[in-house]
Amino acid sequence: MEEVEYSDKIILALREKYRQIQAQREAIGDEILIGNQRIAAQRIELFEGKCSMILPENMQDMPELEREVQYRSSNRPVVIKTIPDRTATFTLDKYTAENEEVTVKLKKLCQDMKKVWKQNVFYDTGIVQAEKIQVGWLDYKAFCATGNFYAMTFLFDLEGIDYIGNFHCSFAKYDIWKSVILKLLTTIRSEGGKEEENESRAD
Repeated sequence: MEEVEYSDKIILALREKYRQIQAQREAIGDEILIGNQRIAAQRIELFEGKCSMILPENMQDMPELEREVQYRSSNRPVVIKTIPDRTATFTLDKYTAENEEVTVKLKKLCQDMKKVWKQNVFYDTGIVQAEKIQVGWLDYKAFCATGNFYAMTFLFDLEGIDYIGNFHCSFAKYDIWKSVILKLLTTIRSEGGKEEENESRAD
C-alpha cells in the first residue's frame, strides 16, 4: 500500500513539474503563473514613463515609511515594489557603468559582488532578450541577520541609460520565482518613443 502511495506522489510531482514547464513557455498575457496560482499581470511604467515592464498586479509600491525602514541608506532604489506578504520584492534604479556590452558589464558586476559579499553563494549568470535590448542577470543565495534569501540582480541599457535591479524572495520559494522573474525581464521595453509618437499625431 505504501509503495502505491509513494508512486502516486511521484506521478503527481512530475505532473506538477510538467505543468510549470508548460506555463513557462506561455506568452505573458493578462495572467502569469506563480507556483500553482495564476496572478493578474499588468504593464507598469517606470522612471516617469521612460521604460516599462510587466509585473504581477499584486506587486505594488512599498509604502514610504516601510521603504525608510527596510532601506536605511539615502541611496535607496527609486523603484521598490513588493507583494502583500512581503516574501518577494523587486527594485530598480539607475546605474553608472562604462559604455560596454551587457555581457562585459555583467562579468564585472559579478566579479565586484564576489569581492564584496564573499559569504554569498553565487549560482548562475545569463542573458535574456527583451524587445530591443539584452538583460544580463546573476543569481545567488544571500545572508542576513534573520537567515538567508534568494536574490537575482540584473542590469540593462535603455536609450543610453544604465539600469540595475534586484529581486529577492524567501529561499524556500526560489524555484517558483526564478523562472517567473526571468520571463518578466523579457518584457522590459523603452517607452521613450511613445511621447514622440503622440507628438507626431498631434501635429
